[in-house]
Order: sequence, then C-alpha cells, then structure tokens
Amino acid sequence: MSEIITNQEEFLSKIMNDIIPTTKELLFLVGYFYFSGFEKIYKSLKDKDVKILVGLDVDIDYKKIIEYENLISQSLSKENVREQFEKYFVKLFNDTDFFDNKERQESFELFVEKLRNGSLQLRKTLKPNHSKLYLFKNSDEHSENGLNPGTVITGSSNLTFNGLGNQFEINVIIRDKRDFENMEKLFRQLWDSSIEISKEDFDQNIAKNIWFEKIPDPYLIYIRVLDELFNKKRDQKISIPSEITRKKFLDLKYQTDAIGQAIEIIKKHSGVIIADVVGLGKSIIASAVAHNLRMRTIMIVPPHLKEQWEDYRYEFDFNGKVFSSGKMEDALREVNQDSEEKLIIVDEAHRYRNEETQDYAILHKICQSNKVILLTATPYSNKPEDIFSLIKLFQIPTRSTLRTVDNLSVKFSELIKKYKDISRNSRNTELLNDKDIQQIGDEIRDIISPLVIRRSRIDLQEIKEYRDDIKKQNIKFPTVHDPEILEYPLGELRDLYIKTLDKIAPKDDKKGFIGARYTPVLYLKDYESYRNKISETFEMDETLFRQSQINLANFMRRHLVRRFESSMKAFKISLDSMIESSEKILKWYEFGYVPIYKKGDILSPEDLEEYETDEMSLFEELGNSIENKLDNLRKKGYEFIEAKELKVGFKEDVQKDIELLKAIREDWFGKQKADPKLEYFKEILPEKISEGKIVIFSEFADTVDYLYENLKDKFKIISYSASEKYKVEKIKDNFDASSDNQKYDFDILVTTDAMSEGVNLNRANKIFNYDIPYNPTRVIQRIGRINRINKKVFDDIFIYNFFPSDVGEREANVMHITTFKMAMIQAIIGEDTKILTSNEELHSYFARQYKEEEERSWDVEYINFINEIRNSNPELLEKSQGIPKRVRVKRTVDKGKKGVVVFGKKADEYVFKIGNEDSISTITFEEALKLFKADKNEKAEHVSDQFEPIYQAVKSKLFERNSHFTRDRGTSNALKVLKAIKKQLLDDRLKEYIDDLIKVIDEYDDLPKKYMRLIRKMNNKNYNSKIYEIKKEIPHEYIMSIINRAKEIDEGEEVIIFAEEF
Repeated sequence: MSEIITNQEEFLSKIMNDIIPTTKELLFLVGYFYFSGFEKIYKSLKDKDVKILVGLDVDIDYKKIIEYENLISQSLSKENVREQFEKYFVKLFNDTDFFDNKERQESFELFVEKLRNGSLQLRKTLKPNHSKLYLFKNSDEHSENGLNPGTVITGSSNLTFNGLGNQFEINVIIRDKRDFENMEKLFRQLWDSSIEISKEDFDQNIAKNIWFEKIPDPYLIYIRVLDELFNKKRDQKISIPSEITRKKFLDLKYQTDAIGQAIEIIKKHSGVIIADVVGLGKSIIASAVAHNLRMRTIMIVPPHLKEQWEDYRYEFDFNGKVFSSGKMEDALREVNQDSEEKLIIVDEAHRYRNEETQDYAILHKICQSNKVILLTATPYSNKPEDIFSLIKLFQIPTRSTLRTVDNLSVKFSELIKKYKDISRNSRNTELLNDKDIQQIGDEIRDIISPLVIRRSRIDLQEIKEYRDDIKKQNIKFPTVHDPEILEYPLGELRDLYIKTLDKIAPKDDKKGFIGARYTPVLYLKDYESYRNKISETFEMDETLFRQSQINLANFMRRHLVRRFESSMKAFKISLDSMIESSEKILKWYEFGYVPIYKKGDILSPEDLEEYETDEMSLFEELGNSIENKLDNLRKKGYEFIEAKELKVGFKEDVQKDIELLKAIREDWFGKQKADPKLEYFKEILPEKISEGKIVIFSEFADTVDYLYENLKDKFKIISYSASEKYKVEKIKDNFDASSDNQKYDFDILVTTDAMSEGVNLNRANKIFNYDIPYNPTRVIQRIGRINRINKKVFDDIFIYNFFPSDVGEREANVMHITTFKMAMIQAIIGEDTKILTSNEELHSYFARQYKEEEERSWDVEYINFINEIRNSNPELLEKSQGIPKRVRVKRTVDKGKKGVVVFGKKADEYVFKIGNEDSISTITFEEALKLFKADKNEKAEHVSDQFEPIYQAVKSKLFERNSHFTRDRGTSNALKVLKAIKKQLLDDRLKEYIDDLIKVIDEYDDLPKKYMRLIRKMNNKNYNSKIYEIKKEIPHEYIMSIINRAKEIDEGEEVIIFAEEF
C-alpha cells in the first residue's frame, strides 16, 4: 500500500525521522547532496549505516545543474568526475556561510565521524542522474522475517531543507516487499558502477581543504592577509611607458605598478586619484593609463599646462582633446557630443574642491557616466568637505563602491562637523589642536585609500623593490635641506613697518583698515527688506552673500599685508588701486548708487587666496559709465544699492579707509626710502649664485617685475609670469636638465607660481621664497620643480625663506619671535602659527610643511615584508595560500583589544570589522594589520564559546550598506521646494523630471551645492519661469546618468576570508 506526501500536513523530514529508528541501513540516491537536508535527519543517523549516491553534485547554486551536466557530458574520466565533485564540496564549505552555525557544524562532525568509521559511504554516479530514491532497510527485528524488508520514498524531493519540508513536493511512500527489493537491486547496481569517495579521498581532498577544525598559525594567516591586500596580479597585460613612447620615457617600477593599479581602481570605482608627491610623474602615469584604456580622453588642465598635455597626448598615443580650466563649457559640449563612455583627466584637481562654484558643477556633469582620473599632490591636506567634493566626481555618496565606510555622506558629514568644531575652538582658545586635525586627516586617508595612489620619495627609498629598481636605473634623489630662514634687518624703518602693520591689521579691538567699500550690504538701513532681492539677484542665500562680503573685506586686508610684505612696488600698486577704487565708490555714492560687482561664485577665504583681484579693471568701467544707463552695466554683472538705503556710516567708513591708505602711502612713498629687503637680497645673491643656479619665487607679478628691474644689471636673470608664455622655451633651455638644447644664458629665474607647475627647473638647486610662504601646497610645488625623478643634477637642494628681523629681543641665547614678526606671520599665514614663540619653532614649522608631504606611508613596512616572503620564501607563501577561507582561530598574544575581527571581500573590495558584546564597527586596514600581525612562533587555539554569537553579529553587518543620511537644512529646503512645485505642475514630463531630481537629492545626495542653491531660489510665484531655467542648468540627461550609474553598481560576491578572536 502506498501513501502520498506533499509537505502540507506532515513534513517529509518528520516521516523520515519516524522511520529511521527501526532501520539498520539507509540507501539514498539523490540528484544533489544538500547539507541542509542532511541536517534535518542527522540526529537519527548516529548508529545507522548510510550509503549516499549523488547523481549530480554537491549543490551551491541550483543554476549550476546545467553547467555541471555539460561538464560530465564531455566524457570525463572517473578521476575527473571525482575531482569535480570534491571541488564543489570544498566550495560549499568555504565559499558559503552554510556551516556558519553551531548545529550545522555538529551535523558535519557526525558526517565526518561516520565517513571515517565506515558507517557512512559517499559515492558519485558516473553519469548525471536526477533520480530521488530513499530506501530505509529495516533491522532484523522489524523486518517481520523478511516479509517487510523496508520502506521506499521516491518522488520530487531532493535531500534539501526545502525538499524535506519547506515547499510543496509530491513523494510517495512504498512498503511493498517486491517494490522494495527491485528498488534496492537498482540502487546496488548503480552503487557498484559509481565512483567511490573514500575516507582517504575525503581526508586528502576535502577535509584538508576546508576550514572545519583547522587552527593554522597566526603567522601564516598574517601572511595570507597581506598577500590578499598587496597582491599586484593584473587581469591583463599593460603597455608600459618605454613601449608606448619608443623609449623616450623610462620604465620605473613604481610608475608601472601605479599604471596597473590605476586601471584596476578605475574598473572597480569608476575613478582614481593619482596623488604622488610633486616630481614623481603623475602626468606620465595618467597618460599611460589613457593609452591602455583606449578611451576617448578629455583633459582639463591649468592654462599654462595645456601645451604640455598636448605633448603627452602625442607621446603616449591616445585619442583625446585638451581643454584649459577656463573652457569648462567647451569641455562639457565635447563630452555631450555622443553617449560613448570617455576618460576624464583633471590636472590640479584640488582647484575644483568647492561645490558652490560653477566650474565644479560643470565638472560634475562632465564626469557623470565616464571614468575619471584626478591628479593632485595634496589629497589629504584639504578640509573634509573639499575632499568629499572631489570624491563625488566619480562616487555616488550613498551608493559608494568603497567598503571602508558604510555611507560616505554620513561619514563625511561627521568629519566636516568635527573639523568645523575644532577650527571654531582654536579661534576661541588661540590653540590649534594638531592631534585632532591629524586624526581627521588619518580618517580621511583610511576612507579613500582604495581610490588613491600616493607615494613619497621616502616611500621609493624605503620600499625595497622600488629602491632596487631606482638604483639599478642609476637614479638618485638629492637631499632636500630644511628651509633656512634669511632675516633682513629693518634698520631705520623698523618703527614704520610696525606702524604700518598695526594700521592695516591691528591685533587689538581698535579699527584699522575696515574695507567698507567691499561690504555695502552690511550698512543697509533696512536689511530685512533686501533679503529676497539679494537672494534672487545673486542666486544665493542672503546670509551666504553677506558672509561673502565679509570674506572679501577680510581677504583684501590680508591681501594688502601680503603685498606690503612682498615688495615696495607691489605694496604701492595695491595702495594706489585701492585708493582709486574707493574714491570711485564715493563718486557713485554721490551719484545715488553703490555698485556691487556680481562676478563669479561664492568664494570661501581659501578660494580667495587663489583669486586674482584686479581692482583697476573692476572700476575702470564703472568710473567711465556714470552717465550711461545702469541697465547696460547690470547686463555685465553689476548690481546697485540706492545710496539712500545705506547708513551714513558707509560713506564715513569708506572715507576713513581712504584717509588711512593715503596716510600709509605718504609714510612710505612721500619721500624716497631704501628697501632693506631688496638691499639685503642683493648682498647675499653673489655668494649663493656661485654654487649653482637660483629660482626666486614670488606670488605677485609686480614683485617679479620689481626684482628683475633691480637685478638685471648685475646678474644673468630672466623673469616669468603667467602673461609671458613666449619665454617658456628659453627658460627650459637654461633650467631644465632634460632639454635637448642646453644653454647658459641665465643663472637666475625670478617667477610667479605659474612656473611652479609643469616646468622642470632642475639645473637650479636653490629656491628663494621672496614672500613669506603662506601656502604649504605652493611651496611644495615650487620644490618639486627642481627635485625631479630621473633628473638629479645636484646632491643637495636648498630652500630659503625671507623674514623681517628685529634682533633686539634675546633671552638665554634663543631669539624669540618679535611682536612685529609674529603679527606679520599670523596676518599672512593664519591660525596655524599661533603657538609659535621662537625662531627655532618658526624654522621647524616651515620644515614640517615639507616633511609632512614627504613622510613615509603607513604601509611600507607591510609591503616590504610580503615582498620579502614572495621573493625569499615562496613555499611559506604557498602554505599560507592553502589556508581555507572562513578559518577562525583564537589568538594567544594580547593585542590590547577584546572581540572578534572578521576579514571579508565583496567584489574585490576588502573590509575589516571588529565586534564585541557591545558594538560592531569598521576598522581601517592599518588598524586591522596591527591586530593580524603575528610572530612566527605564536600558536593559536580553538575559538571560545563566546566566539559564535559575536561572529554571527559581525558577519551580519560585514557587508551591510547604510543608504540613509541626515539631510542638512539646505537639502531639506530644496526638497520642500521641489515637492511643493510638483503639486502645481500639469506637464507629466516635468513631473517625471522633478521626481528624478528629488531621487538624486534625497536618495543619492549627489547634486552639487551650486545647483541646490538654484533650486532653493524657486517659489510659488516664480516657478513657471524658474523650472525651465533649472532644467536647462540641470538637464534631465545629467540626472538620469546619476540614477543609471547607481543602478549599475555591481554589489558582487560576498566572501568571508578569516576571523580571529582576541
């Protein structure tokens, strides 16, 4: 009599467990061997003989059935079939989390025990077999003298969790004697012709290769972790510089490694930041990458580097077009000509760190749906929000491909807030907490490290494979000496210097230069009535506009100090210009209007440092246009406030500024005065020039002209500024050691920073910073012009910084920084210098700027270690590579932490998380390697009973993504505006556009702040006109490119590699 089972009223697993106690032998023929099914009945099998004949495979993925059958149909030998079966068994154990719970581990223990004692035998059919046949042979006492030999179950159920109870199946139970005997005979025929998986095979080929009960030495695990993290295997062969350029460029190993690494990073993350220190060949690496990717390439570069990039494009043979940074709209049009994916290379990418600017917004459009290479020598020295802006050019904040952080938006919001809090506190306490700032920098480095390629010269000297390669190619680095402070005496002008600085930037509360003409909005009688007008006219929040005016006034004050310190000529030109423009403002005031020049975007104080303020050009047009129509000026970017709307204090403060500036001009230039700085410089130059060529840097073209005019009669000198591109070839011939046309016409080059980027000056070995170097990045770039890889000319490089000196104050033979000098330094450099008290500390401050840039990378120790193992002990490396995935051990050496560290990988991106009973968190590679690091003599232990629950908790969070983020007020307001306007729209296509725009803002946090500001300007009154303006500025195609990119992000396969308990 037969009985049908469907898993509806009673599970098949229960029926099996009810039958098994009366049996002595179980004969199972299954398509797949599923441990999920074995687990359901293992407790009943302890004292039973079991034969399992597998018709297809050990299943990991049901989709592999056809793939496996195709393999078998290729007439594989018995040995091949056995190997294939064993391989899939190992994959089941090591590559899935099936056995990551205690009960399944117990079921496997029984499985292994029975296999080894012979009470369980496992075989594989020679040919694919889909049949499911379960024979339960009764024990003698239950066979009724042979009349009831056993029970047969056959039907659709495989030996699986689902097949035995979780889904609808149709199976039949047969207890007929003849049917049982026929089925048994069939089974034994198949068994006799099958392939045996012996206990020896199991131990050698399966048990040996799975993590179960393995306790490898921590030293081997440490080696394996390093091998995973620092493996340079590439998917494909790359073309290297010498091949591409017909040996014009050398193949330096650190560069060829970077080329391969950059290609891999671009494939994983859509972009890479190449950030080697100045002089190591970032442009060469990027050009070689472009050649290898064979994509149409758009290069966006500073104007003075355009010609150089045209050369790279030709020499490295890649298809593309070069655009200067002032031609962003042209670059965008080029990108949008077709839908083909392109490569975007951005040189000096840190110039685009401000999301509020039009240039950044355009660049963000350019980068969407394309691959991106950002070149910058300063990836970690900027503010968190600046770095976040760069990352957003090719990463979607809430859908990042990075595994070092759960959510980029959330993490960077935290870092930005922390940075602002520290900056605010430092202003209040006059102390800058370097430790906290360093910690933020370290966190940023750890987050973005998978996107960044960065090596310093110290790295190249300390990473053995690079050091050996550089030595082999006969390349040496000169020694860069700490910057030396050259102090010029103020002499009789000491009091005048102090008086002037006090007038411009006094330290106490008394007013010096006010800068009133830059801040008319602050003088409005009824500020509230102008709020909306300001917001609409200047396309920004009125508070931001108000702050921008304050920033401009502060900048002009600081700018004037810098010009004062730079040279007498620069100072006079600025005084004349500021007096003239302020007088014109008064004329406008008398005419009844005060002009505001709407030029460019909101500029932060940092952006203003690089902003060329041309006072004369700004007001020439104004001065000649009083009688013209104001509308014509508005079209050119001017806006006006009626003079009657301003408090009387505006006119009074502008007059005070004019009087102050005129008084300063009279003090300095009413009578001819000596220039102590210039005179001292002339004195020391002959001695310095006898030891090699010199490059003098000033940030101001006026100072460059001044120095040239005063030195040209005594020295072989050439000058250069951004407007003198025709001199570049002449300068190369005299200062570039690699030039084919070496000349000796000049010993001194005096130049602005336009020459500090892109041109090699390595026939010089001395740099003079004629102005106090307020910007570390610029100083580093200057040094990089004469410290070039492959172009060593001198053993030593010297840097000199000029400072005014008042040597009257000495105490215990230590020269303290005088009040004047300290005021000058703080006025020019800012908050960082508040803690300096002595000349020695000042010297150390400038030395530290360069050393921090050239510091050793954290991973040098680990790279050298794993390379040494690869080269000198490959057997040990092979042994570590044989450790099965998912191994878990308990460490016996105290590492100062308690808990479980899990190391995993998803889509070729690695992640480390640590957990204990209270918390779970992502840890950096550096932190993780300190924990995994082990001595070769350390032995591990089995994990404790506390391991499993913590491990399960960490594992559940290991690859978890947090797509939620806290929206700031600006984002929330923009969303409110869009949602309100959508309700009033009748056009369905506009509604779809608004929906997609909301998605990008609300779900992806991926719209530049410039566009967010534009959205917030809309309201119920103006939305009809503004919505089309917005759609033009923020096209639907651009929005869809972000959405499509988010959808295409491949999450990839999740793999747990190791776990250690501490």
